[in-house]
Amino acid sequence: MQEGRANLSECLKIAFQAAKQQNVKKIVIFTARGEGVRLALENFCAMGEYQGVNVVAVTFPQGKEFTSEGKPLRVEMPEETEILLRDHDVPIIRAHLPFDPIAPPFKDRGVLAQDLSLVESALNIFGGSMSLCVQAVVLACDAGAIGLGEHVVAMTSDTAILVQASTTRRMLRELIVREILCKPAILSIGRNESQIEGKISSDLIGPSDADSHQDNEPKKLTS
Repeated sequence: MQEGRANLSECLKIAFQAAKQQNVKKIVIFTARGEGVRLALENFCAMGEYQGVNVVAVTFPQGKEFTSEGKPLRVEMPEETEILLRDHDVPIIRAHLPFDPIAPPFKDRGVLAQDLSLVESALNIFGGSMSLCVQAVVLACDAGAIGLGEHVVAMTSDTAILVQASTTRRMLRELIVREILCKPAILSIGRNESQIEGKISSDLIGPSDADSHQDNEPKKLTS
């Protein structure tokens, strides 16, 4: 739990630093329970150097089903967190995730919208959070919370990217990932990787993403 919170805080730090360097005005955060958005408001948005950087929250749609060890798991944003976000004028976007297939009423019938699920599988090569970052951007753009073609930072608890935004309809033609700001080196969830098992050496990981990002000269973007 503590490690996850530390990773989230580090990811937020990288995201806000990149937004400042690139003159990006919005950070889109995909969140299940609102923890990342709350930390952003409490620890970063209040800082003078990040004034003018606004946050957009994207979360799972109403009725999204989760399980843990075969049992139903309730995942939703607490009411007090939603109130906090509304008080700070943070949009909360809920919609069907574009890469999720549409389940049929009967298991022996076909599944709709499978084509975009292949996009999710391809993005998962970079880590399980990459597809959530991309989907957060297109949903926020669909909802009008960010502009078509606007440059934003999108992030989850362990991944952050710099993106030129697009709607879902135009995503495969116009959405561009400009830079991967940070991501896990070891895909312990999506690929069941373990450094202990020897699948990846610590020598390959190198310095932390935070250190390497701070040393880089900011890239200049053109709209």
